[in-house]
Amino acid sequence: RIHTNSRKSHFIGENMNSWANPGAASAPTPPTPSNYGGGSSSNTGAGRGRNSWTLAGLSVLDIGLSAMMAALGVLTILELTNFGPSSLRRAFLAGYMILFAVMLFTYEMMWWSAVPSINKTLRKNFGFLYGIRGKGLYLKFVACLCIGLGRDATFTVFTYVTGLSWWAVGTLHLIVSYCYPEITERYQAPSAGYANNNNNVV
Repeated sequence: RIHTNSRKSHFIGENMNSWANPGAASAPTPPTPSNYGGGSSSNTGAGRGRNSWTLAGLSVLDIGLSAMMAALGVLTILELTNFGPSSLRRAFLAGYMILFAVMLFTYEMMWWSAVPSINKTLRKNFGFLYGIRGKGLYLKFVACLCIGLGRDATFTVFTYVTGLSWWAVGTLHLIVSYCYPEITERYQAPSAGYANNNNNVV
């Protein structure tokens, strides 16, 4: 009983001291702004989610598709022998294939290491690339153009392989988008060049 009374006296004494000296009580330390949202103040604006094997794999596939499409476009133009209607149509489609390949390749480079000026221009004009679903639809659209070159192409087998590859990878993007929302939520498009670095695009 004597021990209990001494503990009570000690507790009362501490409270009286804190009331008499309110400045002595330590205030809670607020979290630093750099920790909000689990992000880091050193974020360069490149796309996040690169630690996911699925997202990184899709990006690598897209880079490979870009190389295939650009090579097919260049080879098609180099093989033109005349300026007839058929040749002009193939040259027109080949030019578009090179352009579409460069667009996709540029976006994937921005996802890995964003350059603010390039990323801002690309996102302003081709925002559909900044989401898994939009990119999947884009891949399937370009695949149709490539397959449409079909039998008129000089490199028929390469043309069909490239077109079907774009179609297949585009389908894979859509499967991930619709069937695996937990992966889609981890995907963040590059936002370098914008004030807000947390821009999620589906």
